[in-house]
Amino acid sequence: MNRDLSMPQNLHDWLTLSSVPGLGPAAFAMLLQRFQTPTGVLRATQTDLCEVSNIGRETARAILDKRNEGWADGQIAQATEAGIDILTMDDGRYPPLLRQIYAPPPVLFVRGAIDVCARPAVALVGSRAFTHYGRDTACRLASELVQCGITVVSGMAMGIDTHAHRGALEQGGYTAAVLGCGLDRPYPAENAGLFEDICRTGVAVTEFPLGTSPEPHNFPRRNRIISGLSLGVVVIEAGTRSGALLTAQHAVEQGREVFAVPGPIHSGKSTGTHRLIKQGAVLVQSVDDILSELPNTLGQPFARPSDASACPQDVPPEADLSDSERAVLAHLSVDTPLHVDAIAAHSGLPTSQTLSVLLSLELAGRVQQRSGKQFIRKAP
Repeated sequence: MNRDLSMPQNLHDWLTLSSVPGLGPAAFAMLLQRFQTPTGVLRATQTDLCEVSNIGRETARAILDKRNEGWADGQIAQATEAGIDILTMDDGRYPPLLRQIYAPPPVLFVRGAIDVCARPAVALVGSRAFTHYGRDTACRLASELVQCGITVVSGMAMGIDTHAHRGALEQGGYTAAVLGCGLDRPYPAENAGLFEDICRTGVAVTEFPLGTSPEPHNFPRRNRIISGLSLGVVVIEAGTRSGALLTAQHAVEQGREVFAVPGPIHSGKSTGTHRLIKQGAVLVQSVDDILSELPNTLGQPFARPSDASACPQDVPPEADLSDSERAVLAHLSVDTPLHVDAIAAHSGLPTSQTLSVLLSLELAGRVQQRSGKQFIRKAP
């Protein structure tokens, strides 16, 4: 990790101004254009502030009220203690692609190697409720992209995002996670281990200050950063209302390539991707479909991955399992733990028999028990 522990002298003012209620990135940029620096903004009079477009008296008063707050000092102290960098737009380490979008976030909180975001990057996104097909596709594409020297960007959500990150990590490549919360509150909790793995060799990024909870309204803002860090966005599985479609929309607005993976015509998990293809997204059948459309920032052809993949396309053979073991295994997810009572209800077996079958599957290395009699299926 290339970490500069010395904080810029004006970082306090960048943080203070970015925390003003109702002051979004676009208005922040207008203020900088008028007053040059956040320090200049905070020193301005209410009359001067109101002369800036879209800065009314209420926002001007909110800026004046922030002048003497100690909140920014607390953020800097917490970040330093946690090994988190705080980057402003005048920092040379600020991701160059993200800087190009309309109204980029003025401040970024970063844990890990931020230079990962200076490499060519592609976002892999999709539904939280995924299929085996979506899981395997995310894993394979991530694996092959990192073999080409491309960083895989995603949102660390359960589902497709998780398997995109894992596919990159398992191949020894770089991956960037964009969070919709503070870096001290990684979400979801089930991905705490994945978060640490990402920070160890890749990077986690957010525009939200430390202490920010993962509120629903944060994630559309998070999505624009996912696309902003990337040369293109690949939607692997998405229903009609999937948040992945919002990321694709941001990509269009930012002038980035949009790709979509087709799925079974009767699968509700692929209605969103099929709609994107109808609207002009590049259909992806292999990593070559992505590479051929990317603007080449390396100055040389992208290296093609080897035919071998770190991610199997099929689940392990189950011919050696009993009917009851197959019935139980069929209802287990590799990501979301399920309580034994729910497993019994789904499989139609008595709870006592379900526990016995789960023990057998655990000994065989096919399932893993979590706390509170909850179980997940082990990934192949």
